[in-house]
Amino acid sequence: MKKRSFNPVCRLLCAALVILLCLSAAVGCNGGKKVEVEDPILECEDGAIPLSFYEFMLSRMKGALARNKYAVKDAAFWATPIEGTDDTYESYYNASILENCKNYLAAAILFDREGLTLGEGTLAAIDEEISFYIDYDGGKSVEKFDALVEKYGVDSESLREAYILEAKYEYLLAALYGGGSLISNAVKEEFYKENYYRFKQIILPHFYYEYERDEQGNMIYFDTETGEPLYDTSGVYVYDAEGNRVKDEYGNTIYYNTDGVIIYDTVNGQPSVVLNESGEGEQYFYSESQLAERKAEAENIADKLVKGNFSAFEAEKKKYVNVEGVEEAYPDGYYLSAVEKSGYEDYLIEILELLEEMEVGEIRMLETEYGYHVIMKYDLDAGKYSNGEYTEWFGGFNDALITKLFLDKCAGILPEITVNEENLAKARSIKQIGTNYDY
Repeated sequence: MKKRSFNPVCRLLCAALVILLCLSAAVGCNGGKKVEVEDPILECEDGAIPLSFYEFMLSRMKGALARNKYAVKDAAFWATPIEGTDDTYESYYNASILENCKNYLAAAILFDREGLTLGEGTLAAIDEEISFYIDYDGGKSVEKFDALVEKYGVDSESLREAYILEAKYEYLLAALYGGGSLISNAVKEEFYKENYYRFKQIILPHFYYEYERDEQGNMIYFDTETGEPLYDTSGVYVYDAEGNRVKDEYGNTIYYNTDGVIIYDTVNGQPSVVLNESGEGEQYFYSESQLAERKAEAENIADKLVKGNFSAFEAEKKKYVNVEGVEEAYPDGYYLSAVEKSGYEDYLIEILELLEEMEVGEIRMLETEYGYHVIMKYDLDAGKYSNGEYTEWFGGFNDALITKLFLDKCAGILPEITVNEENLAKARSIKQIGTNYDY
């Protein structure tokens, strides 16, 4: 079972905070002293965020949606309700961007309070980038460039300020967390236990593959390194008419059972799926009556296994590994979390939602698009998030933990931030703003 890309709407809806936290921020503050900004949309004693920045962030999110094939030019899309909420896509993103702008303001204030400063090299690089845009996109005219990016809510000056605050934000996180290296193992372990679930499963797929077979009709098991057939040496070998051991085309001795049937090493070898013209394993789907039988089999497995009897589950699971064509890539179990949810396929989200309801040791049967899953929930293995072999399941761990710690650190500032409703009313919504792919 592998983690695959999931529908982008889930990625954007569920990870909007993380996405936006990786973007830039522009506020008026300097060494803890508030600087006046034009049309402030968010304000507190130590800083403010201008309306231009709010619109700019909307334009970036609109660009992200467009890249993920959403109909951002269609008014009907923005009026579509989001399932499970009282929001439309338009109201959701308008509100989400505003809330995240509060976090940017808090971050800029923290940058000053920590006594951090940007080096001259960083500022020079930002100026060079803005100059490039003016030359390349504006034809070396500031006025033309400003007219070009006005649809995103900014001009060359406010874009520069946004990039400066982006650099401050990145510097702040590096200073506080060092990409995770400055976070203690105790904090990581606590976050892990609060947010992740471990499970093992027996799966009866809705489909099957054809596997390579020998002339006797037996499934061939191959050496995963050499690609050659792997025989069970506990059998016997035979001789040909010339008195030589019978070997295969690779020169390997073939072993047989007492009935003269070739026997393969099913423990160390792996069967090989017959590939179609596209180089992929051809899936053959069971009939409705066969699926009904498989469902009944899965239900029977779930019913006969006892809650908390892990050894019985393990014994039952061994009966289905390879027999059902299921790769046992993670014998210690799989790890799911809402933290990683934006990268999951539908079936993994269904399993995650089930795990959230289950107790450790509990067994449930679940049908997904792939088949019938008999799932047992396990206790977490300590420190698995740092195990390189399990990286696939913890790709978002560090970023999510840093985001949590950062927002916790901002918590004392956020209640002091107020929305300037008069200026907010002037702002364009995400439906009206330009679609920003470039800045």
